[in-house]
This record gives sequence, structure tokens and C-alpha cells, in this order.
Amino acid sequence: MVASSSQVVLAARRLQVVRYTQVASMAVITAEWCFVIGEEVEYIWKAPWTYMKVLYLLSRYTPFLDTPFNLLNYLLPHISPETCLVNYKIAATSTFIGMTISEYILIVRTHALYGMSKKMGWILGTGVMTCTIVGAITLALFETSLVFGPLPSPEIPGCLLQDGNNLAFINFIILLAWELLIVVLTAYKAIRDLRVSRNPVLQTLYRDGIIFFFFLLMISTANIITFVVAPLELLDLVDTLTRCLHSILCCRVLLNLRAANERDTEAPISLPRTSIRFVQFFKPRRHPDDSTYTSEGSYPMHDMSRSTEAP
Repeated sequence: MVASSSQVVLAARRLQVVRYTQVASMAVITAEWCFVIGEEVEYIWKAPWTYMKVLYLLSRYTPFLDTPFNLLNYLLPHISPETCLVNYKIAATSTFIGMTISEYILIVRTHALYGMSKKMGWILGTGVMTCTIVGAITLALFETSLVFGPLPSPEIPGCLLQDGNNLAFINFIILLAWELLIVVLTAYKAIRDLRVSRNPVLQTLYRDGIIFFFFLLMISTANIITFVVAPLELLDLVDTLTRCLHSILCCRVLLNLRAANERDTEAPISLPRTSIRFVQFFKPRRHPDDSTYTSEGSYPMHDMSRSTEAP
């Protein structure tokens, strides 16, 4: 009886820690949205519809779908195991889709950094499609292994995961590998380009690309460690926070770059020929006859930077 009581107390404490991180994740994503809503209205909502705008909005707002389902699984009292499983599958699937979309945005950005190179496009495109297929299969196998059961005490709210494999950590390894690749490719370009130009657009691009994603590397590593060594009660300790921060940082890259470019529209810039080539993500604000503006050979990313070609 003493051992049983100790297990109940230990499980309750672990679940309470995860409950704190779930609430904190929802608070972070909501507060950050409040901070940037003005820029988002100006640079996203008012922009014409493109596929990149759709990807941005999906990346930004899908956390508001899956995070509440995670909260329900940890805060709702007397929730049935069947409802727990449905909520978890919805949240996990939405998380996978949202983080994949965010990765697509980063891949487009990285491809643009390399001047729309066909070779780089094939490498990144083939890699991301392969990883998406592997990730979807891994997620399906993980979801089918989940078993929720009754909590050891009716006074503990939420769900109790009793069994499940740890295959989901494979998806975080894939995410870790992609973020490491993006950091390396961005740092390589930064070393080359910042020797030639120190304009604010380039500095913002490379600062966000290196610092933001280095932070994502650390939290993805924490996720992998949690999935491998932590008990089942702590399985969701970091994954929701990772999902929210991933959406926040990926969207911030685009917003910060657009804001930096907007502040720098008055002075013409001469950039390296191999520098950023995405010019059409958001609605162009310069006159088409401006010699510093061209969309030749660029991605459909309105006015995120100036052309890399000298007039």
C-alpha cells in the first residue's frame, strides 16, 4: 500500500511538471502573437495571396489548434482514455503538419540564399520530401502504439499514457538534422557575403538564421533526450514548447527580414551576386521603374530584399 501511494504521488508530480510546460507553451504562443500582430497585419494580411503567404499563415496559426488539445489532455478532469487518445492524435498530427510547413518555409529561404541554384533546389527538395514521408510513417506507427488508461487517483486531472513506443523521437532527429543543415548552409553564406556587404537586410537575415536555429537545435536535442530516457508521464515535457517556438522563430525570420528591408528602402544597396534573391514574398512597395528593384529570377516572395544583380 505504501509503494502504491508512492507511485501515485510520483506520477502526479511528473504530470504536474508537464502540465506547467503545456500552460507555459500556450502562454508563449499567445503573448508572442500579441507582440507581432501589428507587423503581421502590415506585412502579411495586406499582402496579395501567394503560396508562401498560405504557408506562413498555416505555420503561424496551427499551434492554436494543437496546443489547446494538449491542454485538454492535461487539465480536463475525469476525461476518458478514449477521448485522451483522440485529442492526442489530433494534436500530434497538427504538430507534424505545422512543423513540416515551417521547414518548407526555411528550405525556400535557404534555396533563395543560394541564388535559386538548381542543384541546391534538387538536394533540398528531395531531402525534405523523403523526410516528410518517413516522418508521416513514423508518426502513424507512434500513434497506433499509444494506450491511455485511468489515472491512479480521480483527483488528478488529465490523461495518463500507459504504453507507447518512442518512435516519435525519430521525427525530432530528422528535425534536428534539418536545422543543423540550415545553420551550416546559412553560416557558410554569411561568412562569404558579410565580407562584401554589411547592409541591415543581410545582417538581419544571417543573424536570425544562425541564432534562432541554434536555439531550435538545443530544444530539439532536449526533445530527443526526453523521448529516449524519460518515463511515459514526462513524454510531452518539451514537445509542445518545441512546436510553439518552432512556429514563432520561423515566422519571425520572415517578419524581421521584411521589417529590416522596409527600413532600408531609401538607400540603394549593392549586394553580392550570390546573395538573397527572394524579392516577391510580400507586396512590392517601390516603383517598378526603380533601378534597385527587379524580380528577375526570384522566388514569389514580395520585396523581402533587393535584387542581387547590379543595374
